[in-house]
Amino acid sequence: MTLQRALYLIVSLAAAGMGTWLAYTSYQQLVEAAQLRETGVRTISTVSQKWIVPGESPDDSHRIRYDFVLNDQDYTFERSVPVPLYRVVESGSTFEVTVSEESPDLHEIYPGQLAGRAQNRLTGGIILLLIGIAVFLIKGGASIFRRNA
Repeated sequence: MTLQRALYLIVSLAAAGMGTWLAYTSYQQLVEAAQLRETGVRTISTVSQKWIVPGESPDDSHRIRYDFVLNDQDYTFERSVPVPLYRVVESGSTFEVTVSEESPDLHEIYPGQLAGRAQNRLTGGIILLLIGIAVFLIKGGASIFRRNA
């Protein structure tokens, strides 16, 4: 096997492995989102702070800190939010969140938040997996099965 074929094989296996991991973790997140949609409870959350992180992408730069009470316990979280949501909230603003009673870390600050991100990651994972398989079949792996003439 030549060095070039070995590199193709390594790249294809890495891409397929990363794609598989990304697709699997995204699938788990979709299951969690479905469970939250079915069994989650709605509660009121209050924005305590908002800020912009310079140098981050627009999806990650607009952040809020918010608090809610669930089963007589206070919880505080920080999350990136879409720019339109960031623009309409101020310190003291309230909004509804859907929370898992078993795990308050699992919650949505707007409907479809968890499922939307997971679907995008799942698509990316499947594409990466397919690229890895294609490179393996076309360049890297096929050479393993060929006989040297």
